[in-house]
Amino acid sequence: MFTKSGNTMVTKWSNLDIKEKLAIITAIMAFLLGWGLSIAGFIIPPVGDVADSVLWILGQALIYAASVFGVTSYFTAESVKLRRDIDRHVRILTKQTEQDEQ
Repeated sequence: MFTKSGNTMVTKWSNLDIKEKLAIITAIMAFLLGWGLSIAGFIIPPVGDVADSVLWILGQALIYAASVFGVTSYFTAESVKLRRDIDRHVRILTKQTEQDEQ
């Protein structure tokens, strides 16, 4: 599922389940909506005056998008680290078992 590409982990879109796809899509939509409303706040009268509520929505959209991508990245990194630790431990146990048998 995961392939190493330098120091980054890459997951194919087709390998994600519906929950992960929905989270990513909603995070992107919230990000774009927040910025779109902020830009619209500059255009509509009074020009250049952005309402506090528009900035609040932008902040919430940015927090949501950051949490979706941040949590996903964190759990991906931790699961890869856990898998690596388990593999290392299994190799050590296998080596000890082979030595005990000799």
